[in-house]
Amino acid sequence: MFLKAIDRFNDLVVSVYVTAGHILAILNIHTRLMLLHDSRNDDGIKSFFQEVHELYIRILLNPLYLPGSRITSSHFDTKVRALARKYL
Repeated sequence: MFLKAIDRFNDLVVSVYVTAGHILAILNIHTRLMLLHDSRNDDGIKSFFQEVHELYIRILLNPLYLPGSRITSSHFDTKVRALARKYL
């Protein structure tokens, strides 16, 4: 669920993307993504969150990844940065 502007910090807006918990029964994952931005492009921000969430799910499906641990993949970082340039 995309929550548009939930708060403000200085001149920036805080937006949040939250997933339902207990959807992945095996992993019991509840995901929260937060973004601090100055953009008013709600559709772009929502698309950014959705695509980052898809990338995160791909990481979770990796049998070598330990849920809850830090994601150190440079590929993941590069993809998220590309999505930020595309949508934000």
